[in-house]
Amino acid sequence: MTDVHAIEPVRRLKVADSVAAQLQQLIVEGQFPPGSKLPAERVLAEEFGVGRSSMREALRMVESSGMIRTAHGVGVFVTSTEKQSALRSELLIVDDYTVAELFEARVNLEGQSAGLAAKRVSRADGERLRKILKRSEAPELTDEEFIECDAEFHLAIAAASQNRLLVKMHETIRPLFRAYSRRVIQLPGRRDRAQAGHLAIVEAVTARRSREARSAAVAHIREVERDILDHLQGGQG
Repeated sequence: MTDVHAIEPVRRLKVADSVAAQLQQLIVEGQFPPGSKLPAERVLAEEFGVGRSSMREALRMVESSGMIRTAHGVGVFVTSTEKQSALRSELLIVDDYTVAELFEARVNLEGQSAGLAAKRVSRADGERLRKILKRSEAPELTDEEFIECDAEFHLAIAAASQNRLLVKMHETIRPLFRAYSRRVIQLPGRRDRAQAGHLAIVEAVTARRSREARSAAVAHIREVERDILDHLQGGQG
């Protein structure tokens, strides 16, 4: 059996996301070299300390990033050296953080912020959020202006949570995503999808539906992640 190093058991929230992030990191670090066959799903599930359904979902997520490929009836393999090298340059463009790591952190941050905002939102907070939504609808906005509106929106959600540390965390993590934002904003339908995601969050927050607000925020960030991964994978030719 392949020796699997640095695997830590994953508990609770978003198990598959956590497993996918760890597996991507192991591949990037060379624990699973390009061209190598991964251990069987059952073995990986045992090593990570998760159920097979979570492991299967994690493998699908990693495969969607282009880092592994499935040969049906044979097994799952790490992609070629050339492909891996290209993906490494794409997936580690910000302070050596992978896309999976960045979005795992952001999903939890945005979900927590929206959930708390729904419990603590003020009338002024609601008005601010709707004004940002209205402003970002303008078709004449440049890509950079839309990105700024997007940043302002997510910061306003954090502010509505009335937790100053969450606000600070948003301010800290946001610059890490700017490079990705610039790359995907021109994708067909990206602005419309962003607007729809923001609207769902605002409606849940202002209605004080905490669970719905959290779910809407998580769904929105996951959609952005999928767009980015699809863009990166497609860009590899």
